[in-house]
Amino acid sequence: MLCDSSARNGGLGKTALAANVYRKEREKFQCYAWVSISQTYSREVILRNITKELFKDNVGVLSSTLDMDIMSLEETLKKYLEQRKYLIILDDVWDPEAFHDLSRMFTHNDRGSRVMLTTREVRVATLASPGHILTLEALPEDKAWDLFCKKAFPRDTNHKCPTELKPLSEEIVGKCKGLPLAIVSIGSLLRVREKTMEEWRRINDQLSWEMINNSKLDHIRNILYLSFIYLPTHLKSCFLYCSLFPEDYLLHRKQLARLWMAEGFIEERGGSTLEEVAEGYLKELTDRNMLQLVERNHFGRMKKFRMHDLLRELAVDLCKKNCFGVTYDDECGGSLEMDGRRLVLHKHQQISGMHQLRTIITLSNSMPSTTIPLLCKESKYMTVLELSGLPIKKIPDAIEVFLISAIWVCVIQK
Repeated sequence: MLCDSSARNGGLGKTALAANVYRKEREKFQCYAWVSISQTYSREVILRNITKELFKDNVGVLSSTLDMDIMSLEETLKKYLEQRKYLIILDDVWDPEAFHDLSRMFTHNDRGSRVMLTTREVRVATLASPGHILTLEALPEDKAWDLFCKKAFPRDTNHKCPTELKPLSEEIVGKCKGLPLAIVSIGSLLRVREKTMEEWRRINDQLSWEMINNSKLDHIRNILYLSFIYLPTHLKSCFLYCSLFPEDYLLHRKQLARLWMAEGFIEERGGSTLEEVAEGYLKELTDRNMLQLVERNHFGRMKKFRMHDLLRELAVDLCKKNCFGVTYDDECGGSLEMDGRRLVLHKHQQISGMHQLRTIITLSNSMPSTTIPLLCKESKYMTVLELSGLPIKKIPDAIEVFLISAIWVCVIQK
């Protein structure tokens, strides 16, 4: 088993490198899977995600695994993999326990199988495969400059920086300290700004101010925060909204568009439909590197997105400070005291203090049946209720009654 563990610091391009290898090499294997391992590690979630990846083209086998317990599922995966040449990518492993749990499944089958993992933690890398560690370093000055110019001047055939902007550009790139994520973020920001010395000096001065006055943030988060500051107003709420979903969550274009429309984030533009405008917002966010485009459909249309974990951490903090919304996964048990207008439940047992809630989104099937009537009774300002995570076959009576006397947008995607 080959485990390439790439560097400890965030923003060095570990995931991008692994994704490039995955795209180029996966067809050489009989089966393959890419799985993101979040900080709130759940063995069952990871096993089921691996199952979905491996059996995505075999609906019958995938359906048969839905009711399996963890032990049965692990045994099924182990037997399947030991007979095949496989490639598995475990992205962003934080906890040694996560690797221990999963490594039992990846047998040495002498078929040329490979497992690659990325991590910020040296102890995880050493534990996984001390002889096969690739440590990423910051980019040298020339590579950092080339990357910046590609992002800041994409329309120029040679990605050439105008002579009058070069001194300021070099100063800005120097503040990125060779971190690809920082370079791409600031380059993407400058790409949409006026190419004038006055504008670039303003951004450079603001970046310097942020680094001095927000010393609690490291330099990469200051750069990411600057990218947020310069987002147009209509995009800020959309960006923050994406952070309410779990780490490494795959965001779907249609789901986001409908939720943003329900929230009132989408402005009318000429003869375009609201869904078309929402898709335009998504393109703006990806062009600015605030969201990562993961997949297009057969027609080349944007389909799935993901938020970089460092950007998500920044956005989650901003959500809390502005009472924009909160997420809850119930890892520590107990009830949730609400302090926000929107709530996304990753896992759940009990909620209290829901009077100010406008939005609730459920992503798992663990919400008690008694919660829905309580929502209808206590949440007087509710406008968006997304129950796609619940095993609901029909709209509950409590919601039907409430719909008669209130304005609701109820999204149930089953």
